[in-house]
Amino acid sequence: MSVKSKIKAIIFDIDGTLTSNISWLELTKGLGASSKKHSEMFEKYLKDEIPYKKAKADLIKLWQKTGNANKEFMTKMFNSWKLKEDAHEVTSYLKKNYQIIVISGSLDLYVKTVADKLGVEIWYANSKIDWDKNGNLIDFHYSKDQAQKKLDQFEHYKNINKLRNENFAVIGDGDNDQLLFKKIKMSVLIKKEKPHPELEPFAYAIIENLSELKTIF
Repeated sequence: MSVKSKIKAIIFDIDGTLTSNISWLELTKGLGASSKKHSEMFEKYLKDEIPYKKAKADLIKLWQKTGNANKEFMTKMFNSWKLKEDAHEVTSYLKKNYQIIVISGSLDLYVKTVADKLGVEIWYANSKIDWDKNGNLIDFHYSKDQAQKKLDQFEHYKNINKLRNENFAVIGDGDNDQLLFKKIKMSVLIKKEKPHPELEPFAYAIIENLSELKTIF
């Protein structure tokens, strides 16, 4: 039996895979705040120059100062963001034979929005937003080790559905996909301007456009 014939579900990343943007920075920019300040905060956090609690608090304040950090505004903004032009066509094609799953390092509201656009019922997000009774963002919960978080979410879905690693394929582009690429033999890497060569040794195939998936599956 071929590798392809065992596959029952295909996992998609979002940022850089189904879209061309980085949702965290686009969110900050879209709210009307400085994406440069956001990047600086995040880099300091990654280098352990500031603790998670402070980095998160500073980012939330940056968002809240815009007056737009609420569910209504963010939902409209996320809905206005474009997917890659071939995302709908390709996922619709694949849904005829496979279960489609979205696993992303982004915020739950955004991941749900993308999944809804594509008619995908099963999705996992790295971060969960807390809203107050008026729909204002007051907190979010984030996992620094996004690669492990994605792997845990994959294992959760796999176990509750009594599937095996060989029953999956994964489509991704970034470093937080690395553990999934190591675990899943049918891993497809999407090329981008700033590549992640560490993924290449684990890639079953390397493609430039989502439409190329129709020739693989």
